[in-house]
Amino acid sequence: MNNNTRLVAVIGTMGLAASLTACSGGGGGGGALGSGETVTVITSQAPWNPAYDAVVAAYEAETGVDVDLRSFPNDEVKTQMLNDAQTGTHAFDVYQVNEVDMAQFNVSGLLMPLQDIDPDYQLDEEVFTYGGLPYWDEETKTFTEEGVLTSVPLLGNLQVFIYRSDIYEQLGLEVPETWAATIANGQEVIDAEAARYGYVQRFQGVPGTPQVTYDFAGILLGEGGSFFREQGVDWTPAMDSEEAIRAATIFRDLAELGPDDPKAVGQAEAIAAMQAGDSAQLSVVAAAANSMNDEANSNVLGKVGFAELPGGIAATGTWNLAVPADLPEERTGPALDFIKWVSSEEGMEVFVEAGGIPTRSDAYDADGIEESAQAYLDVVRQASETAQGPFRFEFMGEFLTVTEPILAAIAAGDVSPEEGMTQMQSELTAVVQEAGYPMN
Repeated sequence: MNNNTRLVAVIGTMGLAASLTACSGGGGGGGALGSGETVTVITSQAPWNPAYDAVVAAYEAETGVDVDLRSFPNDEVKTQMLNDAQTGTHAFDVYQVNEVDMAQFNVSGLLMPLQDIDPDYQLDEEVFTYGGLPYWDEETKTFTEEGVLTSVPLLGNLQVFIYRSDIYEQLGLEVPETWAATIANGQEVIDAEAARYGYVQRFQGVPGTPQVTYDFAGILLGEGGSFFREQGVDWTPAMDSEEAIRAATIFRDLAELGPDDPKAVGQAEAIAAMQAGDSAQLSVVAAAANSMNDEANSNVLGKVGFAELPGGIAATGTWNLAVPADLPEERTGPALDFIKWVSSEEGMEVFVEAGGIPTRSDAYDADGIEESAQAYLDVVRQASETAQGPFRFEFMGEFLTVTEPILAAIAAGDVSPEEGMTQMQSELTAVVQEAGYPMN
């Protein structure tokens, strides 16, 4: 296959030596939907799986096509797809690619341009593109709507802000539109002893993965900053900018409103603190928002409000459907038909009614959405219009190996925001140089 040598290097660098689990590929049939057809789709094991299962069941019922949905732990999905591409096993007809891996998969030539399968296929205007994510520009190694269509968003995950509406009412607080106002609200909560913590989010760093860096990104974007000066043109890191240092300072101030050991606060711990009623404010991914409405586990049922992220720009964290680049021709049509249906209004309405985060604007008006979910879904739909994807480049692993421990150290007060961002600027510059991307 194309880019085979590069792919071997990618797998070797990441230590992805696990063998591919044996499984059969999708059936033939000339690329047309029909009874007896089988489409094999890989997916991750995630809380939104029941919603995806509902979509698959509806697709099978309508088309007569069987879907072999193969689920793997979250951190194994990429390994399975890379091994599938390297070995030419053709185990899957449809790939599910995490947004943070989209650049690597496109650079390595692992995804088939969807218009190579159907020249007339175009994304419906109701589908959110999240800043051009479905379209790959090979020349600039960026995602732009002038590029080639290689994927379709499946899960519209991004960041949202959750607050204790009862405490806000008690203290006369207003929903913050800036991070400075968020900090002020949190301090007022602590001073009034209205909650144990004024604010929580993920502060725990895990090198090589988008944990604390992802949560920091929303603050950075909201302050007008970015990780690079101009992706696609000038990849010089921008961590020494006024905006980035201000974002790091806010990040530290927010951490001081939460638990004493910020490095111990991962996403699960932040969510649990809000569910327990220990915190008055939380920033978290939209996929976790409904956990506040969980009657079995939430002590704040009916006591929370949802809003767009302070600063007005959320970071995206989508999953995306694509067709493997070298899939046999007779299987490409059924693969694309599956993607088309899942991303259609009908498919996305099934998804949202079953608890998923849809990637179409019109699906947010589905009749079957539970009333308890409508409040945060309204926020997600609005935020999807302006959300940005800060993690769309090939050298993600090396980038996150630098950013995760430094940001965690800033949150914990081990280094000052200025010192931490200076260190990050230096180390990321070396990463970009090693990757061979242009810096002016």
